[in-house]
Amino acid sequence: MDFARLPVKRKRFVPVSRLLNREDHGMDFELLAGFQGIDRPVFTWDVNRPGLALSGYLDYFANDRVQILGNTEIHYMERVEPAELANRIANMFAFEIPAFILSRNLMPQPIFLDMCNRYGIPVLRSTMSTDEAISRIILFLAQEFAPESNLHGTAVDVYGVGCLIVGKPGIGKSESALELVERGHRLVADDYVEIQRRENSIHAKTNHVLKHFIEIRGLGMIDLRSVFGDGSVRDFKRIGLVLELAEWSTVTEFDRLGLTTSFTEILGVRIPYLRIPVRPGRNIAIIIEVAALNWRLKELGIESASLLDEYARANNRRGGRRF
Repeated sequence: MDFARLPVKRKRFVPVSRLLNREDHGMDFELLAGFQGIDRPVFTWDVNRPGLALSGYLDYFANDRVQILGNTEIHYMERVEPAELANRIANMFAFEIPAFILSRNLMPQPIFLDMCNRYGIPVLRSTMSTDEAISRIILFLAQEFAPESNLHGTAVDVYGVGCLIVGKPGIGKSESALELVERGHRLVADDYVEIQRRENSIHAKTNHVLKHFIEIRGLGMIDLRSVFGDGSVRDFKRIGLVLELAEWSTVTEFDRLGLTTSFTEILGVRIPYLRIPVRPGRNIAIIIEVAALNWRLKELGIESASLLDEYARANNRRGGRRF
């Protein structure tokens, strides 16, 4: 499968209102002021603590970032005269600011909230500590701005290894996934797999419309969560292995020993790749299980094919029987 032709999507901006969607990231933000600017755009995943800007120094003010106000900033504002504070805030608001985030359930000076209402700059408050709020916001926005695409395939969590199963329609991807789930593994997505690059890894996500439904020819659409329970599905998983199912007659060459590791590239990330010939009588689900377990061994530095090769060479050096 040619992953180089996948359409790549990148978000230009994320509206501030996405931070209020608790179902997506579990953050407990509440809106204190500036509700009319709730759809202001955020153009970067990074954040800023505007301590110097509040003191009046604006030469290098990172205004395009979400602004974090913790104990230091709030207590500093309390020590500044209201008139002077209003003047400094007005100078800050000459720049386009996406939003302010208050940590530790802090409450700023009334003049600050009044001016945020006047300028339409959202003020969100959380009970999280400042460090936790910063880390969660950066993680959430980094995911929002990450390159995305989608492909036809099936993603399954097998023994902790995210397996992306691809191949021609009707080759048996969904049936293999169904058997894997029946054997205790977890489905991420079937047929329409959303993928996202996060740093140097690729994650598969469940489509919000298809969710955990799977199509089995002859049966129709099956809701795996309802049939097998919540433990049979998950919403996302890092992809550690790509397995392409191919008809036996079309596979002219394949590695009999597994001495070499093949890779494919998805959204610029290299991922281990296996091509599995399919024909009647082969249990593809078990083969995928063993492939996942074998890859986990490889990550630990244990390679079955290399061990066999070493044993064979040692046997030949001792003058033993040849294969």
